[in-house]
Amino acid sequence: MGIASEAKVFASDSQFSKYGYDIINTPEMSAQVIESFNSMPRDGHSLKRLRNIRLNQYFAYWEEGQWIYALLPKRKYIQSAEFIRLAEAGGVLRHREQLECDPTPLVTAVLDSLPVDFSDSYHINVNQIRVIVNSEFNGVTVPEGPHRDGHLFSVIVVAKRHNVEGGETQVIDPASNEIVHRAVLEENQAVLIDDERYIHYASNITPVEGNDGYRDIWVIEISPWHKRSYGPTHERLALATSSLLKKP
Repeated sequence: MGIASEAKVFASDSQFSKYGYDIINTPEMSAQVIESFNSMPRDGHSLKRLRNIRLNQYFAYWEEGQWIYALLPKRKYIQSAEFIRLAEAGGVLRHREQLECDPTPLVTAVLDSLPVDFSDSYHINVNQIRVIVNSEFNGVTVPEGPHRDGHLFSVIVVAKRHNVEGGETQVIDPASNEIVHRAVLEENQAVLIDDERYIHYASNITPVEGNDGYRDIWVIEISPWHKRSYGPTHERLALATSSLLKKP
């Protein structure tokens, strides 16, 4: 049986196929996975804000009716300054500790909702992030502003919201700067984005009561393996883009 007959058929009239974005419900994560957000280290590359972060990177492919994942060796995380116009992040090698939980059931649910080519293999970043707001730090969810990530698909999943309002996710047409979709994602909701077509953003979070709150999310970035954002070649090319930004 060939790959095409094994793979799920993606409807050509689906929301994503027609518009390049979609909102989906995601599987409820276990208590152990939710608890793992409490033990994440602080992002040492974003000290003007308070967020905790971990990252796993995977090689993924489809075989005999299932997705197979291989956890890649830990490397520095780097995004091209062509896409990330923030001096602390664009073209900068950043340290990320790996996850203490298994996110692949969530990744599978996401892949099952996207028009992936089952004959291809993929590089997948799974970022686990907690954005914190308190009396000292504003709840800045997207310090780089409206942007694209430089992948085929970008996916933002909300795991938990604690004592916060705001955090409105926006899908934006870069040609017109028109917001084509805006919504506050609830827990176990995700936005799927054609990252080659749109830029995206999320507004800040503020506490509902008192000073303290947080928003826990997954950011899943998906690229064909031959266009992967992983390894020495990607790092060399992304480092070279740092000259595009003015450093303070």
